[in-house]
Formats: sequence, C-alpha cells, structure tokens
Amino acid sequence: MTERLAVVALALLTLLSLALAPWAALNRETGARSAVMLLPNRIIDFTTRTTPVEAPGQGVVLLLSVLGVATIVGAGALRDRPRQVLWLGAGATLLVTTAWGLAGFASAVDAQRVLSVRDDVRAAVERPRPAFDVDVLQAIVDDPADLSIEETVARAREGGLIIRRLPYTGAGMGLAAFLTIVTGLFAIVAGARMVRAVNRPLDRALATMAIPAVSIVLALAAAAVVILVMQPTPRASAFEFEGPLIALAGRLDTLWLAYYTMFAESLGTAKGFADALSFATPLIFTGLAVGFGFRAGLFNIGAPGQMVLGAIATMFVGLYMPGPTWLVLPVAVAAAALGGGLWGALPGWLKARFGANEVINTILLNFVAASLLLFMLSSSPTFAAPAVRVIQLIGVVVGVMIVALLVPWLRRQLGRGPRVVLALVGVGVLVGAVFVSQPRPGDAPYVLQLPFKVPGSEPKSYELQETARLPRLPAVFGIDLRQTPGTNIKPVDVALPAALLFGVAALVVANRLRRPAAARARLGVAAGSALVAYGALAALGWRALPVAIPPSNLNPSFVIAIAAAVFVHYFLFRTRFGYELRASGLSPKAAEYGGANLRRNTVMAMAISGALAGLTATHYVLGGALEDYALRQSIPTGDGFDGIAVALLGGNSPVGIVLAAFLFGVLKNGGSLLNITFSNLTRDVVSMILALVVLFIAAKGFLPERLTNPLRRAKALGDLPPEVGDGKPERPPDDAPGGPPGQTPTGAKEERG
Repeated sequence: MTERLAVVALALLTLLSLALAPWAALNRETGARSAVMLLPNRIIDFTTRTTPVEAPGQGVVLLLSVLGVATIVGAGALRDRPRQVLWLGAGATLLVTTAWGLAGFASAVDAQRVLSVRDDVRAAVERPRPAFDVDVLQAIVDDPADLSIEETVARAREGGLIIRRLPYTGAGMGLAAFLTIVTGLFAIVAGARMVRAVNRPLDRALATMAIPAVSIVLALAAAAVVILVMQPTPRASAFEFEGPLIALAGRLDTLWLAYYTMFAESLGTAKGFADALSFATPLIFTGLAVGFGFRAGLFNIGAPGQMVLGAIATMFVGLYMPGPTWLVLPVAVAAAALGGGLWGALPGWLKARFGANEVINTILLNFVAASLLLFMLSSSPTFAAPAVRVIQLIGVVVGVMIVALLVPWLRRQLGRGPRVVLALVGVGVLVGAVFVSQPRPGDAPYVLQLPFKVPGSEPKSYELQETARLPRLPAVFGIDLRQTPGTNIKPVDVALPAALLFGVAALVVANRLRRPAAARARLGVAAGSALVAYGALAALGWRALPVAIPPSNLNPSFVIAIAAAVFVHYFLFRTRFGYELRASGLSPKAAEYGGANLRRNTVMAMAISGALAGLTATHYVLGGALEDYALRQSIPTGDGFDGIAVALLGGNSPVGIVLAAFLFGVLKNGGSLLNITFSNLTRDVVSMILALVVLFIAAKGFLPERLTNPLRRAKALGDLPPEVGDGKPERPPDDAPGGPPGQTPTGAKEERG
C-alpha cells in the first residue's frame, strides 16, 4: 500500500509540473538568467534577449505525457495484476515520449544555434576586418549544407572569426521533464512485480533503501525552502512578471537549476566525476571508521584526531625513510594506519580498563591532536625554561610507568588498584611540577627548531620524497600537465577493469546460489568469466579506448579506500572475530556469556576504527590532495565528522558507506559551483543538506515502524517465522497471572490482610 501511494503521489506531482514547471531550458546565461520552455512551446525569456525556438512535436509530448501520468494515477485504484500491467505500459510510454521530445528539442536548439552563428558570420562579411578571410566566411554563408555547430565554428575560425561564446548555452531538460522520467522509472519498477521472481529482491532492496532514500528526499525538500527564500529569480532588469504563473515558473526553474548545478557537473563531465571521487575518498575512510565502531557498539567520534595522527606518522616516513618506492610507499601507508590506530586504541583502552565513555574521550583527544599539529607546524616554537623542566618531568614519569608495566610482579601489584595508582601519580606529577617550575638563575628561553618544518610562517612540512608519493590521476597515465595542461585524451585499457568487475559480479552470483559450489570452483568460475569478458571486450577494441583524463587531485588512495571497504566487509561478516565484534555490539552481556572478551574487543575495535580514519593521510599527504605533497595545518579534519553522516546514511555497511560517500562527494563538488552560478547561494547549502540528512536518518525518515523495525521487516520478508516477536515488550492481559496489581486472575480486587 505504501508503494502504491508513493507512485501515485509522484505521478500527481508530475502532472502539476507538466502544467506549471519549465519542461526544458533554451539558454542559461551568466548570473543564472534563463530562457525556459513550458509545454507546449510556451517560452518565458528571463534574459529578454534570447530568440525563441519552436521545437516540433511538443504538443504530442504533452498529450502523451498527461495520458501516461493519468494512467498511472488511475491504475492505483485497480488490483495488482491490471495495475502492474498498466504501470509498465505507462512508464515505458513516459520514458520514450520524454526521450523523443528532448531529442527534438535539442535538434531545434542546435539548428537555431547554427543560424545564430551564421548571422554572426554574415555580419562579419558585411563589416570585414583585416584579420578576416572574407572568401572563407562567405563560403560559410553560401553553403547550403546543414553543417553542425562544431563544423560551423571551426570553419569560422579558419576565416579568422573567433566565436567566443556560443548562443543557447546550457540548453537541456527542465524540472517537468526530469519528474516525468523519474515517474516512468518508478512505474516500471513497481509494475515489474507482475514477475514473481522480482518481488523478493525488490522488497529487500526497498526495505534496505527506505530510510536513507526518504531521508535524502526530505533533506532536499527542506533545503529547497531555504534556497527559494535566499535566492530570488535571476532575471534581466528589463523583465517584468506578467502574472503569478510566470513567477511560479521562475521560482521552480531557480530551484531546479540550483540542484542541477550540484549534480550535473559531477555526473556529467569527466573532471567533475573525478573531483567527486576525490572528495569521496576521505569520506570512505572516515565513514568506514565510524561504521566499524558502530558495529562493535562503540561511537568513535574521534576520527578528526585519528586523521591528524595518521598524517603525522606518514609524514615522518615520507620524509626520512630511505629506500625504493616499492618499500617506502607501503610503509608510509602502514604508518598512516598505525598512527590513527594507536590514537584510537587509547580511548578504547580507557573504556575497557576504567569504563570511561569513549565519546567524551575521543572528543577531547581531537583537541589534543589539533594542538599537537599546531605545535609541530608553528614557526620556531619557544618554551620558557620552567616549562621545559615540567615536560622533562612528565617524560621521566611516563618512562618509569612503562618500565613498571613491563615487570610482571609490578604490573600485578599496580593492577590491584589502578585508579588509586593513577591518582597518586597525578598528584605526584602536580607537586613535582610546582617545584621544578620555580624560576632559577640563568634560565633562558628555549627555541625549538623542528627539522621537518619549512622555514617561514607557512604552517606546512617539507614535501615528501619522490618514493613516498601517490601519483595524481594525470600522472597515473603518464601525462605531464606542465607540457599539456587541461584535459588530455589517452588510449586506456578499459577492458581490464571491466573484466575484473565482471569476475567479481560472477563470484557474488556464485556465492548466492542455493547450492554454492566449493571455493575453488567458485573462484574458477569467476576467473573464467573475467577472462571471457576480457576477450570479448578486447575484440570490441576496449583495450585502447580513447578516454578523457582531466586534471584532478584524484589519486590511487581511492583504490586503497575501496580495498579498505572490502577488508571491513570480509572482516565483519566472514571471520570469527568479526562475528564476535558484532555480537559484542548488539548484546555485550550475551556475547560475554558466550565467551567473548569484551575488553579486548573494545580496544581492538577502536584501534581498527582509528586505523581506517588514519588512512585518510594516503589521500591528503601521500596523494598530494592539499596543493602539494606535504603535511599542512589546513588538513580538513571536518571529514571526520562528515564520516558520521556517511556511516548513518550507508547503514554502517561497507557497500552503503561507499555509495553514501560518493553522494556526499558529488554534493561537496557541486556546492563549490553554487556561488559561481548564483549570487546568494554558497557551499553552506551543501553543509545544511548533509546536516538535514543526519537529522532525518535519526528520525528514521518518519516512516512507520513496520518499515523501520528490523524484526517486523524480516517477518514481512519471510526471513523469520510469524511467531517471533518484534522486539517490543508486550503488556500481559488483565486475566493473566501477574497482570495489573491489585487484581486477581479473574479481575476481582485482591483482598489484603
């Protein structure tokens, strides 16, 4: 019933958009001023200088679209089989009609664009300049052939005329066309239920995606209100609104263009896609870190500090470790994980040993890590002599404690009263600090010269040696941007990664068979499938496919992030220790009764979580994502907090975290373009959307309990027998023993002596 209401509601919204919202855009100018078209061929020119274009067949598009949407709405009242058949047909009609209409619109715009360029060429012929080749330009005017816009511009350039800005820039679909496509897709998916084999996988997919998808939609809807309040409709000063419908169309187009700006660059261009992956890479690491902690019943909010310690550790290896690349680079990656892991293990040990809350400890350690980074990258830090003596005292005490813990007899004695021992040590350090901090004759300030800090006031380290660097995307393909700047076209062996993905898909399918074969047989099937796919793709010429390689900070740390996600999935769901961690997170008492070591699990879970967060250094330091291959104070530790939202949106599963991180990467990359396109919008809109996503996920998307309760959902899917409870305590009936106090099993009042 919920699915039917959702499809019908979406269809009604689409029906309204066909009447009120722009179906396509003719022109997008600087400042987001646009000329848009509503069906059928109703032009609203907010630029006041765009020549109207009449696309053929738009009346037919409107008629078929309205019929298709009305069919979806009407079929919602029918029984399953007729409704599904009608939804399939109506959905296919909407997709085909919209695609045909957009193709005709694009052809009409291209033809008008060529005519506009020819008018410019004709004007150049009538008023020639010395740099113009009039014969070449006149040939363009006289040529009866239907030249494409690219050919026309190229021939004009040969004649000395440079077309600096093409007319009808940014022409494309509008809000109404987009909603029509979405409605058609939803109708086809819902209508596919007429095939019984589709029902169970579709139910599982919808149950898994319900909360994240609804949360994203609600966040975008709430952000839409803010966008409409902050940004007025961009228009030329000479444009005047002639009625409320035109004003409404302008507001809807402004909202559509804002969201289109956020997503189109990342999903429609090679550079935008690479930049979105670059933004997503650290979010994968931090999302995995937070999600891993959640699985173990721990809330690791210390990813920012673990990022810093991982970056510091990998910086030391990258600067000072000698050796070839094959040795230094893996050690630098391991150092990033080790630095973050040790910083994460500290609050884990405090929780396991003393019961200290990991949330408070990790928050406080974030400030400690930030202060440590500030100290290490500050210019010539100066200490007073008493402060140096206090630091020396603390170092001596820590050294003595480490030695004492290494002696078994002392360790046993100290372990009998750890809180008392720590309290006595703390009091002793404070008393000692009072004495050693007293001024003495001859005290002089101590200026610390850090060897890894670059001279001057810039807060950064020296650049890493060449053997510790992960190449950026162009360098991976042997492109030197100093010689060939911009996007380069290179032949790339696309068949190999595609075949590997095909092999992985074959392995997943083999694992999900009702009677899975032996491990060797499954691996053999996967390898054979990959080889067959590689041979077929190689025969199609995919071994040297021309690919656009844009300048981007994307680097192989993205591959490390995907490998980390695979490791987390295998560790949590395919190993005994991973099962023990998940059991400890779900029910610590039951896990301990079953033999789990809760203290060890707590420390190990926080250490692994911290190691995943520390691996962000492979992107920012080893990968040179911060301008150069150096540790900078500007390392964006906010990614650690964004990882919480990524983990929540991804449902704490590695696959979901990777997808959620990519979505956040798309939004972050698109947010940087908002301020360029709109005068009143900034990337803070994206931050607001991310915060709203977390808010709505915490509220479970305001969905009914039958969709959010795992036990009730599992019973609905048939994974649990009906007699299993839903996890909620049930109130005993009044006539049951132990019913409401003061009543006997028959309901009479109990006599008290």
